[in-house]
Amino acid sequence: MENEAQQSLIPIFCWASFYSAQPTINFLCFTITLRVFAFSAFSKQTISMALSTRLFLLTTWLFSATSAHAQNQESDWQKIKDEDGILVYSAAVNGSDIIKVKTKVIIDAPLARIRQILDDAPQRHQWVPYLDHSKVLQYLSDTQRLEYSLFDAPWPASNRDFVYRIRLQYQQNDQLVFRMTSEQSPLMPEQAGIIRAELVESVYTLTRLQPQQTRVELVFHADLRGWLPVWIINIVQRALPFRMLKNLRTRAEVK
Repeated sequence: MENEAQQSLIPIFCWASFYSAQPTINFLCFTITLRVFAFSAFSKQTISMALSTRLFLLTTWLFSATSAHAQNQESDWQKIKDEDGILVYSAAVNGSDIIKVKTKVIIDAPLARIRQILDDAPQRHQWVPYLDHSKVLQYLSDTQRLEYSLFDAPWPASNRDFVYRIRLQYQQNDQLVFRMTSEQSPLMPEQAGIIRAELVESVYTLTRLQPQQTRVELVFHADLRGWLPVWIINIVQRALPFRMLKNLRTRAEVK
């Protein structure tokens, strides 16, 4: 009975030492565990039970940590708009006062049709607000190209332009990702009177739901730079992706 009672304490001490962040408590629990081992004459059954308990706790902790991390990533996004079938979320970004925005919409059009619209740089101004024009500067490969876009900013702000690389990534047969980030290039140097903005992250994810239906998600994070205060930039961040996906849907669903 005494040996059985001593063995029953081992999981408790292992549990306490595993989850404690205090070195003193860890050392104390470890010492007590050794004493229990000594009193139980280091039986194979005792050692096996202790090791099994430790392994179980480690597995449980790893699973919990992974689940919590995934939940925290999802909870970082706060819903700020749900209108006309379009969802808009925002999230804070470490090291930046400028928010990041994620927008989702389901479009009744094939994935190939939406890709065709996104690839059509000369016609992009017809659905992207404030865009004066876009053009391809260089085709780097079948899945990468360098582009330029000039935005006509409302008075009294100066116009903004972007030079960015587009990477196409096929996640699977039913999903295509357009990933865009700013890049410096001698093919389009900065121009007087135009502020070179930074496209920190712009990601279109196209997912085929049905042959004639596609879910589009846009993650957008840009720094307009210049003298604009952050609160104005954040207004643009919240509004622009919503209008872009709304216009994209209208353009893609035209019969």
